[in-house]
Amino acid sequence: MKKVFLSTVLLAAFAITLTSCRDTKKKTDEAGEQIEETLDEAGNKAEDALDTAGEKAEDAWDETKEAADTLKEKGEEVIDSVKAKAKETAEDVDKAVDDAVKKTVDETKEKAEQ
Repeated sequence: MKKVFLSTVLLAAFAITLTSCRDTKKKTDEAGEQIEETLDEAGNKAEDALDTAGEKAEDAWDETKEAADTLKEKGEEVIDSVKAKAKETAEDVDKAVDDAVKKTVDETKEKAEQ
């Protein structure tokens, strides 16, 4: 009886500690599927992040081009304004010189006539 009892205990211990190959294979397959799903998700997230970064870079480039165009237009407006002011100033100086020459000529004539 003692041998039967010890044999039963020994069989129970083996049954508890040993797992079947099917269970191990099933757990390995499940772990492999989880790893594959995780890697797929990571790949999709990386792809989405790259797409988003590309869109952001494109938007930034478009905004930079628009800012450059605006800056160019404003620069051209400033240049046109400076040219107009320079022309106006030159005309004013020319008129002032003509008036001064005319006044000098008139004064010289008056003195010559006296």
